[in-house]
Amino acid sequence: MLNSLHIGIGLGLVAALAALSGQAPPALTLRFHHLHYHVPDPGAALGDAADAFKGTRVILQGLGVGVRVDRQYVLLDRMDPDTSSSGRANPADAYAEAVRWLTARGVHVAPPSLADTAVARTIPDAMLAHVAFAADDLRTVMAALGTTPVSVNDDRAWFRLRSGATVEIVRDTDRPDAFWCPMHPGVRSPGHGKCPVCFMALVPIPPPRLGEYKIDVTLVPRAGGGASGLDIAVRDPETGDPVTQFIDVHERSFHLFILSRDLTQFAHVHPERTADGRFVLRHDIAVGEYVLVADFLPAGGTSQLLQRAITTPGYTGPLFGPAPELVVSGSEQMVDGLRIVMDAVAPAPRRETAVRFHLSDASTGLPATDLEPYLGAAGHLLAVNQDLTAAMHAHPEGVVTGGPLVTFTTVFPAPGRYKMWAQFQRRGVVVTAPFVIEVPQP
Repeated sequence: MLNSLHIGIGLGLVAALAALSGQAPPALTLRFHHLHYHVPDPGAALGDAADAFKGTRVILQGLGVGVRVDRQYVLLDRMDPDTSSSGRANPADAYAEAVRWLTARGVHVAPPSLADTAVARTIPDAMLAHVAFAADDLRTVMAALGTTPVSVNDDRAWFRLRSGATVEIVRDTDRPDAFWCPMHPGVRSPGHGKCPVCFMALVPIPPPRLGEYKIDVTLVPRAGGGASGLDIAVRDPETGDPVTQFIDVHERSFHLFILSRDLTQFAHVHPERTADGRFVLRHDIAVGEYVLVADFLPAGGTSQLLQRAITTPGYTGPLFGPAPELVVSGSEQMVDGLRIVMDAVAPAPRRETAVRFHLSDASTGLPATDLEPYLGAAGHLLAVNQDLTAAMHAHPEGVVTGGPLVTFTTVFPAPGRYKMWAQFQRRGVVVTAPFVIEVPQP
């Protein structure tokens, strides 16, 4: 209270001196900072908001997660399940009310209308919590308003209007992004945090590097043909030196998918890291042609999804001939007691496509709600095109669910047929279900 009184006296002296000199006191101006919404699932809504506003997904320390467009934000918080949608505030009306309240107290707002901001578009199924403005000097603005805040700390203050609406004033401390999510590089933050999409810890944004990381693969021959394992080394794209430091992504340093050339065989395995940074896998691989898809995050680098073609000892057939014929499968699979129904929502090339899986118990027909986290996620999805030149590894967005609906978002690079393997864990067993879909010409 004493601090507020001192500030008020100081402002009064400034005004008095300005009046004696014939000058108007300096006007206080706030810039619009963000709209804060409550939504059922912030992680899932984040992607929709980023698409709607063409912005960058961010985490603001102490404020929340959302989307940034220039220096304006839409922030998302989880809605209380018991919250009613009745009486939902209109963002434009709430903005106008906040501007009137501030202007009446001698504080200017830029811009004066929500329509002049970059985030005026409404968000479906969202409830507006409050409108926020940024101040260069928070304490001076609080003293000028002359109103006791509902809550206050060093970085922000909340004011309750007569209508019940809330206005937030935040200290303007925009800082450059220094951290990002290794699985969702569009999620960025000035400081440490967790990704609201996949809940992974954010890592420092590495400096830009030229070229692609390389992997050296050595097969361990098996008596009678085939291989009993692999030895993998990762090399720096610029120096060619061995890379020895890696960051765990979904509980592992290295995810490896082994696909037969005819796309009938699939394995998702995790080589063990050695003391010198190599990866060693002990896994039987039959005689034949394969493509390895390696997913890893080198320390100081970006997430890598690399492919490498191999043939095992004993293979004498033609080398990587025509691509196999993929037949579009039905949308339903029965695997290990699970009925899995796939629904790809309007698949199209070069844009995000939602691929949904509805799971139920094969014996009872009841929805499966007892899925267990598999490598820190509700599921994993690998998709490859017909000639094995493109691969996509995806994880569900939003909260880790126990089912019965698991949704992945992926981008198919071109029209054509793709084979997908969806993986879920239930009762300690990893269930793998293959599907083939057609991505039509746009």
